[in-house]
Amino acid sequence: MNRRELGALGEALALRYMQERGFALLAKNYRALRCEIDLVLRDGKTIVFAEVKTRAASSAYGLGREAVTAAKQRNIAKAAAAYLAAYSLYDACVRFDVLEVDAANNLVTHIPGAFTL
Repeated sequence: MNRRELGALGEALALRYMQERGFALLAKNYRALRCEIDLVLRDGKTIVFAEVKTRAASSAYGLGREAVTAAKQRNIAKAAAAYLAAYSLYDACVRFDVLEVDAANNLVTHIPGAFTL
């Protein structure tokens, strides 16, 4: 399985996990300003911008949350601002989550409010 396929599998597992917990999908792989957000979800009245990090197994790459660097956070925030503006959601409550996916074991770890801006 190549990296693209692994990423797609991880996003599918993460989405199913979130939907099973009552989150509604608003957008998948939202792109704006040369940045991307893996999943845009609604959790009640909160808009959740979620970054999915998938690992094939325990690896030398470390935890998925460690890969969401300050630069990655800024890019997610830029795309999130564009999404909010595009849908006139200026007063929306917003949260940035990380979803770590262990594809080898079909496990998802949800980290709500993984970062703030």
